[in-house]
Amino acid sequence: MLDWNLRSILEDLKAGRISRRQFITTLTRTGIPIGVVATLLASCSSKGSDEPKETAPTDEGPSFEPKQRGGGGQLKLLWWQAPSILNGHMSNGTKDYDAASMFYEQLLYLDGDANFVMRLATELPSDENGLLDPAGKWVVWKLKQGVTWHDGKPFTADDVVFTWQYASDPSTAAVTLGNYTRIRSVEKTGDFEVRVNFKEPTLDWSSPWNNINALIIPRHIFEPYKGKEARNAPANRHPVGTNAYKIVEFRPDDIVIAELNPNYHIENRPFFDRIEMKGGGDAAGAARAVLQSGEYDFAWNLQVEANQLESMERGGDGVVLSAEGGMIEHMLLNFSNPNVEVAGERSSLKAPHPFLADLKVRQALALAIDRKTIVERLYGKTGAIAQFYYCEPKKYVPESTWERDTAKANMLLDDAGWQKGADGVRAKNGKRMKVLFQTSQNKLRQDAQAVIKKDLESLGVEVELKAVIADVFFSGDPENPDTLSHFYADLQMFAQQRGGPDDATLFLQAFHSSEVSQKSNKWARFNYSRYVSKEFDALHEVASKELDPMKFTEAVKKMSLHLRDDVAVIPLVERSEVSGASKSLRGINLSGWAGTVWALPFWYRV
Repeated sequence: MLDWNLRSILEDLKAGRISRRQFITTLTRTGIPIGVVATLLASCSSKGSDEPKETAPTDEGPSFEPKQRGGGGQLKLLWWQAPSILNGHMSNGTKDYDAASMFYEQLLYLDGDANFVMRLATELPSDENGLLDPAGKWVVWKLKQGVTWHDGKPFTADDVVFTWQYASDPSTAAVTLGNYTRIRSVEKTGDFEVRVNFKEPTLDWSSPWNNINALIIPRHIFEPYKGKEARNAPANRHPVGTNAYKIVEFRPDDIVIAELNPNYHIENRPFFDRIEMKGGGDAAGAARAVLQSGEYDFAWNLQVEANQLESMERGGDGVVLSAEGGMIEHMLLNFSNPNVEVAGERSSLKAPHPFLADLKVRQALALAIDRKTIVERLYGKTGAIAQFYYCEPKKYVPESTWERDTAKANMLLDDAGWQKGADGVRAKNGKRMKVLFQTSQNKLRQDAQAVIKKDLESLGVEVELKAVIADVFFSGDPENPDTLSHFYADLQMFAQQRGGPDDATLFLQAFHSSEVSQKSNKWARFNYSRYVSKEFDALHEVASKELDPMKFTEAVKKMSLHLRDDVAVIPLVERSEVSGASKSLRGINLSGWAGTVWALPFWYRV
């Protein structure tokens, strides 16, 4: 039964005394997950929305009501990490599923305020409309009718069922497989209705359908390539989707060109006739091309020092946009030995790391890194010091403080038996403490690497730096040893985007033993560091089955504390997603909980 205070808040919402945003904020602050809040909102109004709330990059302005489809000319986008594949289920890179999102759509999205926005689904499930099991065992999705794929074939429930079958088939080696592990089955209950049955009761019933890479793909196109032939599908380079744009040309690692879909299922959308997504260059060059020269309309992922961005923006043609969504720049430690090969496999679970497997060593590294300098010098107002890997919303963050302590770090290494030699490098039993530290090529990351290298060298750790081309580092290519999922280094740094504000069990699955990335699964799982902890697995299992919102919140905190105390990961910076846009561009509605171009059909120019 509803607490009387909650009843009162619901009545205020129904009477218009508070806004939907105030309602959401009030409830989520008490620890109630957004999925639960959504069911309560649905009790006030069960109708979904085709369109997201439009947000102007420079001012709110009047709402835009187009009278026709198209007429907006060309939109020029710049993704300095060039897309290499147009199938979001086949790549770890944001660059690739952003590009794929120009053509494919999801059932629903989360906007910047974490509100659900319907797209291929028509109604938000709730107890009241009978589409959500109160016990959390199943959810029913009603699908939009009249939607067609780019080749004219109708979109139906068969496509949703197939997307689950495709991604959850281990032989497909989809990088999204982990998103579907909680689902027992997806059943077609009508031509435009599916029922999703969970293995265990769950609060997070909206995942994986609202995750950033939850793109629905056509059964009639991909069915012949489900399984071992998945990477040979022609549609990986020539997508057939339902979205507002159709493929014209794709040159991998270079450019994507798309044209307006005249049969798009939302009236009078999109605004632009043609889109060019250019890839290549670097973040600083992309920032200049939008903020200063105006050569491009929009640039993604401007990982550029904060003072440089501010300088470019002053008096230029563009504005800097940012969206918060729990993105953490972090360092992974390899729990396996990347320099030893076991049965033809490097970084094997059968070969533990010679010193990172020691908790005292991991603690020392974490204590030595100067996160404050990284934030203040490099990120400015677009970043904050990260103490936990799961940092948003704050209701999930344990009350705890953590400070840099180099004296303690040195003492821990001494206690662990690692002594400094004449050259200042620590060694034990003839083994030097040397690490290979890799990340993607980007000046901001290379500057952060330099700070960390100096910090670790002050402890007596020899550090070799490696910067991998971003297009390679974030690809899902099982044959390329330089991807982040192979992790053939001792340390690596990157950021992982979240799928929603209550995706704890899904997001933290990256440290579950069942998710270890290895040769047998074509390195398509999320646990790149090969971290194995029975204690963490048990905590994760408890959280996954918890239906009480308050107990779920506490379970998430326990997982976060375990990861921090066991130094399974070293969080560095709470990052905003930073982009640049022309001052004339509107409707972008950036969201830290969705892909960059999730609202692309609603972008327009003034």
